[in-house]
Amino acid sequence: MISKSTIQKINDTADVLDVIGSFIKLKKRGANYLGNCPFHNEKTPSFTVSATKGIYKCFGCGKAGNVITFVQEHEKLSYPEALTWLAKRYHIEIEETFQSKETIEKQKIEESLRIINQYATSYFSEQLKNTEEGQTIGLSYFKQRGFRDDTIDKFQLGYCLEDRYLLAEDAISKGYNKELLVKAGLVYDRNDKLQAIYHGRVTFPIHNQSGRVIGFGARILKSNDKAPKYINTPENEIYYKSKTLYGIYFAKNLISKEDECLLVEGYTDVISLHQAGIENAVASSGTSLTEEQLKLIKRYSKNLTILYDGDAAGIKAALRGLDMAIEQGLNVQVVLLPDNHDPDSYVQKVGVEEFKTYIKNNKKDIILFKLEASLKEAKDDTIKKSELINDIADTISKINKLEEFSKQQDYIRRCAQLLQIEEAGLISLVNKKIRDKVVKNDFANKQEADELALKAEPDQKVEQQIVSDLLQKDYLQEKGLIRILIEYGKQPFDESSNVADYIRNKVGLNDFVNAGWRTVFEFFYKSLDATLEYPDARTFTYHDDEQIRSFSIEALYFPYDLSPNWVEKHQIATPSKDSLYVDDVNHTVNFFMLRKIRNLFNSYAEELSKVTILHEEIVLQRSWAELKRMEIELLNHYKTVMVR
Repeated sequence: MISKSTIQKINDTADVLDVIGSFIKLKKRGANYLGNCPFHNEKTPSFTVSATKGIYKCFGCGKAGNVITFVQEHEKLSYPEALTWLAKRYHIEIEETFQSKETIEKQKIEESLRIINQYATSYFSEQLKNTEEGQTIGLSYFKQRGFRDDTIDKFQLGYCLEDRYLLAEDAISKGYNKELLVKAGLVYDRNDKLQAIYHGRVTFPIHNQSGRVIGFGARILKSNDKAPKYINTPENEIYYKSKTLYGIYFAKNLISKEDECLLVEGYTDVISLHQAGIENAVASSGTSLTEEQLKLIKRYSKNLTILYDGDAAGIKAALRGLDMAIEQGLNVQVVLLPDNHDPDSYVQKVGVEEFKTYIKNNKKDIILFKLEASLKEAKDDTIKKSELINDIADTISKINKLEEFSKQQDYIRRCAQLLQIEEAGLISLVNKKIRDKVVKNDFANKQEADELALKAEPDQKVEQQIVSDLLQKDYLQEKGLIRILIEYGKQPFDESSNVADYIRNKVGLNDFVNAGWRTVFEFFYKSLDATLEYPDARTFTYHDDEQIRSFSIEALYFPYDLSPNWVEKHQIATPSKDSLYVDDVNHTVNFFMLRKIRNLFNSYAEELSKVTILHEEIVLQRSWAELKRMEIELLNHYKTVMVR
């Protein structure tokens, strides 16, 4: 665990403008900075960064947060990974809380393997470019594949010399540990002699999402019936094939921007597409798609397009992992390339524009593709067709999320047409499949599922809460109150009190209708009472609690600022927002109170319509009259009218 002092140091040091400005172009606009949002495609800039508040907000897609959440969202990192990323950028040493010996040892091994892999990457690259054998065999192979020098450098391609002892000798001479070299999958021990596993092969470093090399793929170049064409690093503490996608580090930003991931089979397919400018492509490296790989894709986009050869093997490969992809909520399409081409050969044959056009015009929905392919195979065989109907119903039943109901119904309609069966019958079969799955789960599993359902992802829960609260009363008034409390809480309000004291005397926790604003209000005063210091804006916008952080950013962000041109060009002195804060507080609190009075009016009106006891009616009427007096007093003060 990263220590709180380190987190605080990162919060204090990391500059939101510096970090975001390294990813997108920002222009100063008043007190804020404006640019095109990196989270969705837009032509008119709506992404605003406040350097003073240390937060950002896009008024197009609604994304908002601080420098840490930006790194998390943009680089698709976990919270600890984002902190580590920022610590490295600002040269902050990470201190960690107490960890067990086992955890410390595991972390040491992981970091050692990363260091060894980085050494091996440099070593293989050196052998490729600066040895006669590397240039003659390895480099000439890459050139024959059409790879440019900049592409070779980008993907850090390399070559391992035929002499199987040289790698180990070089590594040991540089102080690398023998056991870790074996664990990294670079060498094996035969008769107390370390021999290179990849000797005589070109190497393809495999990067994780952060760009660290976690393993290698290697291709043999000489004909050898006994040796496999490709071999990979064996799984270890940092490399898990089922959780890895080749090229994800280079593709992730374009996948997010294009909102589509192209999935191919091999290393060279990815490299050729990237070289051609199609940089949202990754490879499953010949393995069946796994749940972890699909989750990794989903972090960047819900749209997956599979590109494979048009032969029988390609069709079979395209269908692997179909049901898992559907259960993950991905929108899957497939493109089969013509004339038994793979993506590498086809893009080099027709060029990038024709390749893109072909992909665009030949996408097929994966479920309908599966059905059409299976119908061709079944022909008039009744038994095969029955199995196919059952199989398709099972696949469609996996689309069982509430928000995907219309999508499921559309599949049922279209599949029923292709199968030439009654739509109602297919609906019944799909529903039966869903019921069967529920029945198969015992009570313990159901209980576990219910608990998991309640533990939605933090961002999703907060987003749902905000939408829910927007539908409730007094959202804007409560938001305004939280804004002035955070911005001006410690400022003097009058001779005897400051803003926080004034608000506390006027407003109570029970006055809040919306849970999010109530939580922020409560946290402010709990923090004040515990420390006797007024919490500043960063305490809220960088808070660990997602609800407090999100609602605080929502309250503080205002898209407009006074232009400096009023003074600089027109010599018109205009009072600043801060100089008028007392009026701002007065207006906000009083309009808050007016809304509460209006709500009480409605409540008393409802009670009066039901009351039958004279004494209770008199009490309610007096309360009504007092509320009316308060309302008139407030309205007269501001010379305004209360909209009913």
